[in-house]
Amino acid sequence: MVCYSYIGFAQSSASNQGREFWTAYMSHIEDNGPSIMSLYITGDANTIGKVEIADGSSDPIDFSVTAGNVTIVKVPRAAYLVNTGQYLKGIHITAQKKIAVYAHIYSQSVSGATLLLPVSVLGKSYYSINYTQASNARSATFSVFTVVATEDNTTVEITPSQNLIDGKPAGTPFQIILRKGEVYQGMSFTDLTSTKIRSVSTVDGECKKIAVFSGSTKIAIGCNDGVNFTSDNLFQQVYPTASWGKNYITVPLKDRNYDIFRVVLSDPATRISINGNVISPDAIQAGHFYEFNSNQVNNIVADKPVQVVQYAVSFGKTQAAGCQFDPNDKGDPEMIYLNPLEQILNHVTLYSPSANAITDNYINVVIKADKASTFRVDGEPYNAFKAIPNNLGYAYAQIRVGSGTHNISADEGFNAIAYGFGHAESYGYSAGTNLKDLSEYINFIDPVTNTTQTNGCSGIPYKLQLVLSYQTTQIKWNFNDGSDIQVFDNPVAIPFQKDGKTLYRYDYPDGKLYTQGTYNFTATVINPVADECGSTKDIDIDFVITDFPKAAFELTGNLCSATKITLHDKTVAQPGSVSKIKIWWDYINKPDEFEVLSGDAIATDNNYYHTYDYTATTATYTVKMIVYTGEGDICDNGYESTVIIKGSPKVSLSAVKAICRDAGPLQLVADNHGFAGNGTFSGNGVNTTGLFDPAISGAGTFNITYHFVAANGCDAFANIDVTVNPMPVINLIGEFTLLEGESKVLPAKATGDNLTYEWSPAAGLDNINTLNPVTSVIADTRYKLLITNSFGCIASGEVFVKVLKKPVVVNAFTPNGDGINDSWNIKYLESYPGNTVDVYNRQGEKVYSSVGYAIPWDGRYKGSVLPAGVYYYIINPKNGRKAIAGNVTIIK
Repeated sequence: MVCYSYIGFAQSSASNQGREFWTAYMSHIEDNGPSIMSLYITGDANTIGKVEIADGSSDPIDFSVTAGNVTIVKVPRAAYLVNTGQYLKGIHITAQKKIAVYAHIYSQSVSGATLLLPVSVLGKSYYSINYTQASNARSATFSVFTVVATEDNTTVEITPSQNLIDGKPAGTPFQIILRKGEVYQGMSFTDLTSTKIRSVSTVDGECKKIAVFSGSTKIAIGCNDGVNFTSDNLFQQVYPTASWGKNYITVPLKDRNYDIFRVVLSDPATRISINGNVISPDAIQAGHFYEFNSNQVNNIVADKPVQVVQYAVSFGKTQAAGCQFDPNDKGDPEMIYLNPLEQILNHVTLYSPSANAITDNYINVVIKADKASTFRVDGEPYNAFKAIPNNLGYAYAQIRVGSGTHNISADEGFNAIAYGFGHAESYGYSAGTNLKDLSEYINFIDPVTNTTQTNGCSGIPYKLQLVLSYQTTQIKWNFNDGSDIQVFDNPVAIPFQKDGKTLYRYDYPDGKLYTQGTYNFTATVINPVADECGSTKDIDIDFVITDFPKAAFELTGNLCSATKITLHDKTVAQPGSVSKIKIWWDYINKPDEFEVLSGDAIATDNNYYHTYDYTATTATYTVKMIVYTGEGDICDNGYESTVIIKGSPKVSLSAVKAICRDAGPLQLVADNHGFAGNGTFSGNGVNTTGLFDPAISGAGTFNITYHFVAANGCDAFANIDVTVNPMPVINLIGEFTLLEGESKVLPAKATGDNLTYEWSPAAGLDNINTLNPVTSVIADTRYKLLITNSFGCIASGEVFVKVLKKPVVVNAFTPNGDGINDSWNIKYLESYPGNTVDVYNRQGEKVYSSVGYAIPWDGRYKGSVLPAGVYYYIINPKNGRKAIAGNVTIIK
């Protein structure tokens, strides 16, 4: 799958952002079903636009872009180019504000994607760059290039490096005339690399811009073992020859066995060195390119402009002899055009996908070694750069990232590619590029710093400088705003040296003031030594002017140390123009410590927060904010304010040990460390004065908060955990009876953790340290039980054991009224609740009966004293004791 990004540059006005693009739905293998072409569109600002097919065969597709997000537009199948030939099928993308666009052509298991270049940076001379055509496809596959005209009556000359399938022979130039949006697609069974494609002059001496794409309908890269030869399609927009450079650094694709590189020449006499080793001219294939394999960092230097291309090989390919296969490999063929060190960028927002089974995503970065410390990934510093052995002035990194959106930036320019792999899957692209013609361009100069800028700020009289590789006899300045074209004959040239070549600078005589808006200027020059495009040439510059922001803020909050305060940004700026904010919280004392906010980090509610270090006394800080607007953060305005931060109190609470729930109220003690003010407690089981009652809180651990407000309004908090341990639970029967001479288990129940027991007194108990001891006590006894749990908490209870003595029955009494032995006393019987006593005479007649024996029998029956004699009794004590029978004698 494709990755996509939107990019802003400080190094050049030319980049892959623009308002107008042309592309084509290149031929693609469809063995596994119809292909799909999608456009991935993003930008730095909200905007709207549309996608159209040049012949109108499908309705225009309107789209909208939200800044920092990706909009996906599917291209209608009506634009698909199957065969070679000319078709009015160009795909036209336009937007009101600058956007970045990526195109992706894919079907099952194969895909190809490219960064698209806006019309503003297109050139007029190109070389197709492809690769050796081989594939595992079931049908024929082709090396392909397409050419799209951006204007009517565009004459294109093509010199194919190989025979085309429409009969055009290799090495023989042919011309075609294209309408605006018309596409010519050339196809060959063999590698079309070094096919020359150029726009040539018309009758009025004008060359017109064209867009060129190269690739393959399906291709495998690496050795062919006849079994493992996975293939993918290739689809890349070609860079204009004028944007090629002389210095490249290549970084291996992470976790692959090796990569293949091609150094493509525009001039066969070019001298190339790789890692300091000069490449023999005999090694240049057909005088057009040098190819080599590598799994290391390489430093490539040429004395004339070249284009370097990095190829990912098919799945499992290694450099081992015999086409040895690596089953643990990930990846598939891909082609990535690398950018020279002369064409750099300073920030990119890119997207790393997980679609189509991509599992590993990476970003390769090359940057000047002394600027590596400023590099950031998603706002965080990245410090794992490595030195480049053959060029110690530069460093590189292979950064693994997750799927999704990523922002990379640095204080100075860098080159980057984004790529990823899965099982027999891959994607790769240049993260962005400046496509400045390195010998013919217009500079936009700040009059104060005399430095080149990408864009500008309102109210500044910027200067224009035209740079040419030759001395011209005439310059026509067209500001494309309806004003008169300004003609300068025989302008003064200021020669200077660049990369060993003499260039000529022409200064526009006056600085111009600009208001907020978008501008396009054209310088039409005469080349006394006419080149392939004729004697006149248009050189364009696009730039954006942004108003300066009016920075302001206010600080709110209680303004106490160790407490978050709020900076509320009150800056007035053109909506959507703020690109970056820097905030110093202590500018005077720490001028090198600041926050940088950009992209999603710029708060939608305009609020930013900071907490100053704790101090007990008042401290003064200078807060400074600089707000940047415009592409490249070029328009800035600052605001600063002094803030007085009050000293904050410090409080603490004395630690307390765990307590039992029956411990009673506990006073918590706070230490205000000498600060005057008022404090209150809160939490479960505590009142505002700090009296903690475990009976109210219950068992558990409770966080108690102490809030102290000092006299200056600053406050502090302290917390303490108070642990209340649970009490064991005891359940006893208050009283029970025991027959004298018997044993009985004391009936007790208890709950709790790891309980221990202690009964007292020990008399009559078989074990005082068990919950249910056996008692054989012989007298009434009150026992006390103490239960202790694992926390040391104690519960107690009592049980009264009433001992029922064996009744003592006498066998005679003398009810004669002399006050001695007048009643039949039965000792201990009264202690047996509910006992019964029945007495019978010799005839079996019941003469006495009672329930309970509170009043002893006096020998009477129906009010009269019974005669002396022997009587028979049955005593039933009950309460577990057996009945007693016997005789008693009344004596007179």
